[in-house]
Amino acid sequence: MASPQNPNQDTHAVPVKERDESLELQPFLDEIQSDAVMHSQGLDAREAASAVLCTLGRRLSDGEDVKLYRALTGGIGEILGACSVHRGSSRARRIGRDEFMSDVADHLKIKVDQAPRVVAAVFTAVRDRIPEEEVAAVASQLPADLGDYFRRPV
Repeated sequence: MASPQNPNQDTHAVPVKERDESLELQPFLDEIQSDAVMHSQGLDAREAASAVLCTLGRRLSDGEDVKLYRALTGGIGEILGACSVHRGSSRARRIGRDEFMSDVADHLKIKVDQAPRVVAAVFTAVRDRIPEEEVAAVASQLPADLGDYFRRPV
């Protein structure tokens, strides 16, 4: 027979964790979503992250994209790993800042002049979650003007 539950016992004292990735993924998405351009353009943080990370993944070497994927824990790396829109047979394709921004804008169906803000929001959220060595490794594979977006402010 089951023991009767104590009516004075607080059954909600310990929060129930639904999924491991929500502990890291949700704050990541919330940080991106809080950017003003996201609100003004009606953009979804997950879609913005996908657009930027897919474009970034296309730019990185096979080894570097795997390192970045592994550094982005808690489900964040899954966004990079799930990219298929910008992937092609050629890896580490050389693209400049303008083409990067254009690809992100096309993916999100926004004006190209809005893309730098979206890219900056996602890059900031990403770089704040990976080790400094990984920030430097990723930035070194980007054109100088795009690498500046990715590097930590000094």
